[in-house]
Amino acid sequence: MRRKPSSWWPLLAVALVACQRTPDHDTAAGNVIDSVLPMPVMLERFRRDLPEATELHGNVTNRDSLVSRVVAALQANDTLAFERLAISRAEWAWLFFPTDVLAHPPYELPPGLAWFQLQEDNRKGVLRALRTFGGHHLAYQAYRCAPEPTIEDENRVWTGCTVTLGVDGAAPVELRLFSAILERGGRFLVLSYANDF
Repeated sequence: MRRKPSSWWPLLAVALVACQRTPDHDTAAGNVIDSVLPMPVMLERFRRDLPEATELHGNVTNRDSLVSRVVAALQANDTLAFERLAISRAEWAWLFFPTDVLAHPPYELPPGLAWFQLQEDNRKGVLRALRTFGGHHLAYQAYRCAPEPTIEDENRVWTGCTVTLGVDGAAPVELRLFSAILERGGRFLVLSYANDF
């Protein structure tokens, strides 16, 4: 089952395109937003000046380790660790977005818009998690995700993940610390830090 984008995505894309000066208006590398262009052209522009990614970075080779590291980063108030555990712009551009549902009809969102929205959700999610739990003693109990991932070419996206934590000695509670994990080629990264806090 493929993930369903929010219904307001297409409207936002149209609004942003309307604000562009011309169809060829170019901003910083990769920030061109023009859904009139074919997706291959939009992707080529977004990838400009990005190194080609051929695999996910890091050495996290299972979900268990990834979730443990996210919890450790939260307890340590380590914002850089959150970034290291997440998909990079180049990985997203070369390995994830081309096969994502948002890159295909009927959505075909401009890559710059889709990446911007993901980054905003990640930023807000990390800040909310740190504000709520950062620096507290966290007793990590367990986690669970949906029984089956969404499969998009070589990508496996695990959603519906929750983590059971005891905070400062309180009884453990089940929380959504992040929204999605990306698995590709035996490596794992956080795709989205969006959460409920």
